[in-house]
Amino acid sequence: MSIYLLRCLSISYLLIPNLLFFIYWTRSSIAVTGVAVLVFLLFQIIKDQNFNKTAFLTKKDILILIAASLIITLVSGVNGICYQTFDYWCHNTKFYELYKNEWPIRIPLDGPVISYYYGYYVVPALLSKWLGGISESFIFIWTLLGFFLGFTWVYLALNKKLVFAILALSVGDTPHIFKTVFFKLTGRLYEFGDFGVEAWSNFENALWVPNQVIPTLIIGGMFVFVLKNKLQLEYLVLPVALTFWWAVFPAFTSGLLIAILIIRKWILSRFQLNWGNVIMQVFLPALACLPILLFFLSHEEAPISGFLWQFPDSMVNRVIEYCINIGMNLALFILIYLCFKKYGKVILPFTPFFLILIFILIFPIYRMGKVNDFLFRGLMPYLIIIGIYLFYPLSEAKTYKESWSMIKKTPYSLILFLLLTSSSLIAAGRVFRAATVNQVTARMFPGKIAFDPIPYDAYPNIYEVLKDKWSQREADQYLGKKDSFYELNMTR
Repeated sequence: MSIYLLRCLSISYLLIPNLLFFIYWTRSSIAVTGVAVLVFLLFQIIKDQNFNKTAFLTKKDILILIAASLIITLVSGVNGICYQTFDYWCHNTKFYELYKNEWPIRIPLDGPVISYYYGYYVVPALLSKWLGGISESFIFIWTLLGFFLGFTWVYLALNKKLVFAILALSVGDTPHIFKTVFFKLTGRLYEFGDFGVEAWSNFENALWVPNQVIPTLIIGGMFVFVLKNKLQLEYLVLPVALTFWWAVFPAFTSGLLIAILIIRKWILSRFQLNWGNVIMQVFLPALACLPILLFFLSHEEAPISGFLWQFPDSMVNRVIEYCINIGMNLALFILIYLCFKKYGKVILPFTPFFLILIFILIFPIYRMGKVNDFLFRGLMPYLIIIGIYLFYPLSEAKTYKESWSMIKKTPYSLILFLLLTSSSLIAAGRVFRAATVNQVTARMFPGKIAFDPIPYDAYPNIYEVLKDKWSQREADQYLGKKDSFYELNMTR
């Protein structure tokens, strides 16, 4: 498989749900314009041969990637084959309500359009509608394809080194290992408040929000691939724009990073630009995602938000929590980067790495969402990029034996590597749990293992499940607003 084909498939995968948004969620005139812009952009992607670098995927690579993606898909809990996290009450309900109801979804049926990110679900839901019954196979295959595309970009960014690609997925969880060890020895390091100030790795998030991890991996892997091959940063604008319908916070944070880098590039070039390419690669993608941004702004009630000191939790606990969960990761990332730089190893451009460190430092002081979704989900693109950055020098070696020689060169580098990879212990634990708690083991050992997949039709819609399983405020925040610009001007 060529990189050209991989790019076309990845863009198409993210783009098709956006086409469905324009067809089913907007008025005809806006729908025609939106569909025309997206089809035009896809046609330009297909025509563009500049992205077709020498790297390619062999049959062996594809088999390895399919196997790895299949494991991630199973461990994530899709279809309830293996252990499912609590968030599957939402995932399964969204899939079911899209299958059962007319689009766009309105709650109540004669009310405004509910403002929720449905991008991941609309394709398998539409296929289920055509089939005449909800099909788990469709969403499983759709998820498997997404993880395959995303993980493939990470795999290519890390020079086809599978071990490092897997390890990069778990970067960010080292503080959790630290806290677990200290909890066993001394007890909690701080009191848990109403929300968390911490980062979760992409692997951990895959068990909770596979709908958001998939586009994150595509963008993060493609981002580093573009950097290391010195391609145009503008290539990344379209996939980020298409991601808003899938995952709001990862799209925002990755978009912010890429926007700053592109503007910096324009300034350094003194705006000596090919304005035709700028219009095609930047302005048209931004135009295509504008209706979806307006859709997300049509909430009846804003989510919980504010700076840490605006909430009643103990600031002493918050400072300790920040220092452990955020400070430890930042210190580790900086030390490893400097270690590779000191020993003259190949490293990627410093500016993106520096910007990400600044964002990781600043973003945790602001809370958005009941459990702080902005932080948990918004840091995902940064963590996968950081993970690729930190393992990239090792992936440049021809063999893993050479990589290991680099790692054990000094006790200092060995300790740093062990600290970084310790986060994979959590991922290993999740894999073990999925392997031992699933439908097969529950049938084989009914007295020892209890596992019932979360049903699809337990609730009629996302509003009811949020109200029952989470809170009334969380349910209300996704209700549409009757007098919003979207509702007045863009609904069907």
